[in-house]
This record gives sequence, C-alpha cells and structure tokens, in this order.
Amino acid sequence: MPDVGGPDSCATREILLLRLKADAPAREVAWREFHDLYAPIIGSFARKMGARPQDVDDLVQEVLTGFFAVSPRFVYDPARGRFRGYLKTCTWNAFRKRLGAQVRVGGRPLEDVDPADFQVEATWNDVWESEKLQRALAVVRERYTSRPDRVRTFRAFEMYTMLERPAEEVAADLGMSVESVHQSRTRITRALRAMLDEIDATTG
Repeated sequence: MPDVGGPDSCATREILLLRLKADAPAREVAWREFHDLYAPIIGSFARKMGARPQDVDDLVQEVLTGFFAVSPRFVYDPARGRFRGYLKTCTWNAFRKRLGAQVRVGGRPLEDVDPADFQVEATWNDVWESEKLQRALAVVRERYTSRPDRVRTFRAFEMYTMLERPAEEVAADLGMSVESVHQSRTRITRALRAMLDEIDATTG
C-alpha cells in the first residue's frame, strides 16, 4: 500500500486514518466517519461517469470495503500526495474493473482510460468540491438555525445570496435592516470559508 497524504494535510485527517488501524480503539466509529465523508463523493463520481443506478451502491461499498481491509497497513505520508488523489485512483480502478466493458469516456472504452485523464480528473474535482460545499453549508445551516437568535441571519443569507432576492425585499420580509442583510451575508460567508478549510483538513 503506498503512502499517501498531501502537502496541505493537517493532524485532523491523520488522526482519522490512524483510528482505522486494527488495534485502534473505537475503530468502528472511525469507520462510520470515514464512510460518511467519502461515500457521497464516490457515489456522485460514479453516477457522473456513467455508472448505472444499480451499480453505484455496489461500487461505493467495494471501494470503501477495500480500503477498510488494507487500513491496518495504511501508512500516512503527506509527502506522497493528497489523499483525494489516492481515493480517486482506488475509485477509478474499481469502476473500471466493474464497468470497463459497458461505459465509454470520450468515445473510448472505460478500460482504456487512465485515471489521470483530463475528463476523469475534472469530474472527480468537480464532485469533490461540490460535496465539500454541500457539507459545509449543511453544518453552518445547522449551527445557525438551531439557535432562535441566529435563525434570521442564516435565512437572510439564504434569501439574499442563494435565492438572489433583493436586499430590500429580504429585509422587509424578515423585519430587519438592509445593512443587517449585508452583514448576514458577510457573517455566513466567513463561517462557510472556515468550515471549508476544516473539511479540507479532514478529507484531504
């Protein structure tokens, strides 16, 4: 098993990987965390690359179970590349093995396409960043909407930034000033950036 990691890795991801070791306490808890982090990425990538719905779940399980099996021997080394690149290669190899004769990429049989192919790389990165943003948004939404005194802040951000409604309209609907609407966007955007950095540190 090659060493993997990334120049911008931090202890958070390393700790999660180390907790997957056979002799680590609460290994099953770590595995659930690992599954929750990476299963959506693998599944979304497979769908975008042409996997049939009935094959997606099997592919996700194959990739994650394969990693779980070798995780006791897994060596974390940030100098050898980002974990996201390693996971992409594992996913692509499983995808190609399972569907190589059925799926074509750019007119070529899947089995003839290298994981470093531009289309493969672009699709993987797009899925990774999209899933990362959705996870960050979900966490920030929960943090704000779970507190009555902060619900309007997130709602103002959502209406103004995501739904692209005029600030004046949002302010009138929520009973707040236009300036407060702008401040809400700034505050939530800052929280999202911090969460994206945290997710980067965790997932690689």
